[in-house]
Amino acid sequence: MAEQIAERWNKPMMAMHWIHMVTCLILIVTGFRIYLGWGFPPSYSQARALHMVAVCGFLVANCILLPYGMILEALEGIKHYGTKDGIKHFMKANLFGREDARRLKAILLNFFGKQKEYPALTIYDEKAGLYVNRSHPITKILIPLEGIALVLITLTGIVMYDLNWSILGLNIGAAITGVATWIGAPFGLGAMVLSRTLHLGMCYYFIFDLFIHVGILQLDLRVKQAWKAMFLTGKEDLSASPYAKIIKK
Repeated sequence: MAEQIAERWNKPMMAMHWIHMVTCLILIVTGFRIYLGWGFPPSYSQARALHMVAVCGFLVANCILLPYGMILEALEGIKHYGTKDGIKHFMKANLFGREDARRLKAILLNFFGKQKEYPALTIYDEKAGLYVNRSHPITKILIPLEGIALVLITLTGIVMYDLNWSILGLNIGAAITGVATWIGAPFGLGAMVLSRTLHLGMCYYFIFDLFIHVGILQLDLRVKQAWKAMFLTGKEDLSASPYAKIIKK
């Protein structure tokens, strides 16, 4: 079969994946070093400093590069389909919907031997030069959960770093502490206890997320094209993927 090269990820999204992967691993290791008091290097102060540097990279990846890359993708869809249909295309390609539910059902039936055919996970519109779908249904479920976890781990991290952390004259730390105190009061939890508990809980969530996202969904050698696109070239040969479908209308 002739090669069918398509751009899977633009440059901001590639950079986001690299930075997200590296900083997430650093944050998990240094976070447990700080929390559990491991007796091997780096020292507590070094781990804390490295943790804060990684936080900056993590936030840049998820709060700047990710939105920027997604906006560029949305604009490509709008350019081809028009504003209304372009937005619909973007939402359908990135958010879990009915077709993803059908794909997930087919995957489960295939896993339990009830269905031979495995559904196409990468669907590419050749005429538009755009992906109709490129993600596993479970990945689409994880994306909004990652967003919630990101917000919670950032807010609780601010309180743990400085109770009176301020920016532009606004005492953000005090505001977060006040909300945490209000939420924790019915459960007999102080603001700091609740913040530490949520922070640790979100850390475990990101470990779970990495295990599912990478350890289960991405370690299939037949999808190495997706890995190559994500970290090296941004492009993939759809003809080399057993899970790809090309719409040739």
